[in-house]
Amino acid sequence: MNTAAIPARQLICLLQDTAAGQTADLAAVELLARHNHFLHIPQFRRVIAAGASVLTGEPVVTIRWQAAITALEAGRLPATGSEQAVLRIAASIGDHDIPVHLREVLGSLDHRNIALVAAAITQANG
Repeated sequence: MNTAAIPARQLICLLQDTAAGQTADLAAVELLARHNHFLHIPQFRRVIAAGASVLTGEPVVTIRWQAAITALEAGRLPATGSEQAVLRIAASIGDHDIPVHLREVLGSLDHRNIALVAAAITQANG
């Protein structure tokens, strides 16, 4: 499955379906979906893995969070400071091995993005 060819709305649904039942994973996906930037750009779509469930054959789509952060740090993802902060927070929620330094990222967020981040943290907490 080529994630670049999937319409954004369908991709979001597939990501949500794959993350369903995993509170933090779903919160991270929904933060990016509500933020409405990364899931629309081809460079980010390259860090999304797609396949099929071995049990059901249904599509399985997941964000490779470490690959996303690596691409961001290498300058391969076009993003403002605020967009970078949202991605770093989402990645930290979605992958427990990715730390985020809140002091460094929160200062670049406007009121809308602070609200999105707060909602994602609340959702991840169950």
